[in-house]
Amino acid sequence: MVSFEKSDDCRTDSGLAHLIKRLALETGYVACGITTAEPFEDYARALAERMRLFPEAAGLYGEMLERVDPRAAAKWAKSIVVCLHWYGKYELPDRALGHIGRAYLADRRFEECPDHDMPARMKAGMKALGLRVRTGGAPCRPAAIRAGIAAQARNGFICSAEYGSWVNIECWLVDAELPADKPSDKCPCPDGCRACIDACPTGALVAPFRMRMDWCAAYLTYYAPLPVDPVLESKMGGWIYGCDACQEACPLNKGKWKNSERAEWMFKVAEHLALQALAGMTEGTYREIVHPRFSYIPVADLARWHANASRACRNCSKQDR
Repeated sequence: MVSFEKSDDCRTDSGLAHLIKRLALETGYVACGITTAEPFEDYARALAERMRLFPEAAGLYGEMLERVDPRAAAKWAKSIVVCLHWYGKYELPDRALGHIGRAYLADRRFEECPDHDMPARMKAGMKALGLRVRTGGAPCRPAAIRAGIAAQARNGFICSAEYGSWVNIECWLVDAELPADKPSDKCPCPDGCRACIDACPTGALVAPFRMRMDWCAAYLTYYAPLPVDPVLESKMGGWIYGCDACQEACPLNKGKWKNSERAEWMFKVAEHLALQALAGMTEGTYREIVHPRFSYIPVADLARWHANASRACRNCSKQDR
């Protein structure tokens, strides 16, 4: 393991950056890059464009503006450390696939996931190196591009050459002016590829790199105000929470999911994650079994689970006819 005691390497910015990257890899992250804490002006322009093109969703994009300038959250910040957590290593229960997004089935936020404490250990390690650290405070996808650890695919997801888009991005603001890595701003997608656009069930991917958020199935499953437009509902297929359609269609993800580790915490409750089971689950099952694995969703939202699962059952039944 990296020695967290201050060493000669900490006396130079480049040496400190090297230690941070070693720490990230030993913590379990598959990539680590560093960028400046300067404002993300391109990100601000992109949000302004979305607000102009999709005025009905302007409020959703407006909420994201607060991350444009990392120093608004921490005036002392000088650099951003960005890491990739690869969740595409997990074997997931078939009953839930196509209904619940893979990112949520393999979510490290559930305490039984072996990766649960990675962010805490990373933050503690950087503090032990003498850094002031704040978790978050930066737009994750633009930060990953600017830190050179992944590029943006046409579906809007960050894509790693080795791990595809099956990654989570985690950022920390630090108070050291570290050497910035070279951005990875070249699109990795094959010329002319429209696989993600054609696969988007609701047409939310209106063009390459351009997502209309209020039509996205992942947004509609849980965050959209009710009632959801019936036309959009009819296009959401079997998705109950999240949507993987554009990622599953992406050729950059071919062969990137490995099933090398079993997500035991989900297999233990697999029978409760099937469509029919979710459509009719009792409050006790929800509170004791299902909700703890998705605890970031309000515990009072059992009715929405029921509604989403019932709608998914209807859609799947129509598709099977």
